[in-house]
Amino acid sequence: MSESVVSKFFLRNELISSTPEAHNPAIAYLISLQSVRSRQTMKSFLNIVAKILGYISFKDCPWSELRRHHIQAVIEKLLAKGRSPATVNTYLAAIKGVMLEAWSMNQIDTDTYTHIRQIKSVKGYRVSRGRALSQFEIKQLFTTTNEDFSCKGVRDAAIIALLLGCGLRRAELVALNLNDIEYSSKTLVVMGKGNKQRRSFMPSSSWEYLQKWIYDIRGEYSGPLFTRIRRFDDVTLDRLSDQAIYHILQIRQKDAEIEPFAPHDLRRTFASMMLDNGEDIVTVKDAMGHASINTTQRYDRRGDERLQRASSRIIF
Repeated sequence: MSESVVSKFFLRNELISSTPEAHNPAIAYLISLQSVRSRQTMKSFLNIVAKILGYISFKDCPWSELRRHHIQAVIEKLLAKGRSPATVNTYLAAIKGVMLEAWSMNQIDTDTYTHIRQIKSVKGYRVSRGRALSQFEIKQLFTTTNEDFSCKGVRDAAIIALLLGCGLRRAELVALNLNDIEYSSKTLVVMGKGNKQRRSFMPSSSWEYLQKWIYDIRGEYSGPLFTRIRRFDDVTLDRLSDQAIYHILQIRQKDAEIEPFAPHDLRRTFASMMLDNGEDIVTVKDAMGHASINTTQRYDRRGDERLQRASSRIIF
């Protein structure tokens, strides 16, 4: 049974076993979400909404009593706190999801739900804080791992090579197993957001780093592709966590003496490199597992570089 199915099973048991919560549309909404990460994120958002409305948590909030003007007030409060339009719209999506469940449970009438469903998303755009790494920074990262002859050096080089060469999310990387590799085509079968699988084709450099990790260090046993390594190069069978990837990249960034970057910046770098190589936006969208081209466009950092070059040519 998969982690997602198990989590849904326990959430569903929680819903059934507790009488007050059995009628809570927020819990029903969380159960309907595909991934553990999505449930954690939306649970946090719903707790914040509940507190704005004056309640302790999403379990205490009387969702069926909410009306259009209450939700609009929440939106105004979030905007006043400096939340970006994209973030506010995620809150709004969560609220609408809860109210759909409330309508399905006959806790609100159709008119009430229709009025809430028709609340428009917030318009606007914020400059992304993320960045793409330069070729020099990429070279420095691999120099530090290549000069580290320990098991961690080989593993970390492979991790960076897949994040950069395939544009994987952290969660996608740590979820990989050895049997997700298709050797004949040098691809990875990646489980992305929304429980959607895709094939990720590895460039030759990523493939070489991965092979070195598997055949020189990890071994060909089944299980997680990337595992923990304890002191004295003790390679374990334990799967790495999202947070472990963050920690690994922090260490390598400091060793390489380059500017700080987030793990997701390697995904932005992948998108920018593909676009810079002349790949069309639809191809990049599919490679990254995006549902929308608009999402992919936000990962393109080439425009920032062009603006910087243009600005540098201005002479007073």
